[in-house]
Amino acid sequence: MISINFEKCKHCTVCINRFKGYCISNENGNPKIDYMICNQCQKCIAICPHQAILMNGKQPIKIEKPLRIVADDLKEFLKRRRSIKKFKDCKIPREVLLEIASVAKYAPNQNKNIEIIIIDDLELINKIDRSALKFVLRLYNIFFSMKFLTSFIQLFSDSLPTIKKKMEFDLHINKHVVKENTQGLYLLIGNPKVPVTESSAQYLLSTMIIYAEALGIGSCLMDSLKLSINRALAIKNALRIPKGNKVLGVLAVGYSNECIVNIPQGYEINTSWNRKNTETIVE
Repeated sequence: MISINFEKCKHCTVCINRFKGYCISNENGNPKIDYMICNQCQKCIAICPHQAILMNGKQPIKIEKPLRIVADDLKEFLKRRRSIKKFKDCKIPREVLLEIASVAKYAPNQNKNIEIIIIDDLELINKIDRSALKFVLRLYNIFFSMKFLTSFIQLFSDSLPTIKKKMEFDLHINKHVVKENTQGLYLLIGNPKVPVTESSAQYLLSTMIIYAEALGIGSCLMDSLKLSINRALAIKNALRIPKGNKVLGVLAVGYSNECIVNIPQGYEINTSWNRKNTETIVE
């Protein structure tokens, strides 16, 4: 919870003026936090010149000098990053796994009730893999064992042949869902009924992915594991996932066993300026 240390507060009104009385108002010259509105974004902590606003009673760290990141280096770093589907059989130290998880708290999320479970027990990872493979098999049988259902689904989706081929690869060729030699799984857990929980989890994941890459550790998002764990009561119970919560995202990590030597070209995201239909705008 965010709180104010009134012994440090100089009544400068920086926080009050910044939020215009929305989540922090002026009460007899003192800032007052409206906890019904506050989403714990921590912006007030970041801008307080006197370090008088705290998170969970902890003093913020004063920024002594600006950090300058060379934009070209960052862009080159991002261009070279790829999702890794094959890892080396090399254990990641626990302190490194914990460090990757720790940077998630700096992600620009608005839900501070997301939990991260780190799994580095290879036996447990294998159990989750087997459970996920059974889940894929069940889905495959549902979608493709009954021709009338397959035909019905194809009326709404033209990607069914692609899905079928991917499932068959996992079931008959790869015989795994978890990527080869995965050394760690991060499970992000939260209550999806709480506003912005799902979107906040994605911010945490993206921050962890970038930091892991900076440490020389590859990663891959595992939506198939997210789906299968959420539907496997035995796995959820084994992981002590609270009732009402669910897995919001799964990230597999390991030292890359893929040789990335090229930056792909030719794909662009469609981008446009101020696209609008003026006839539909009501003044």
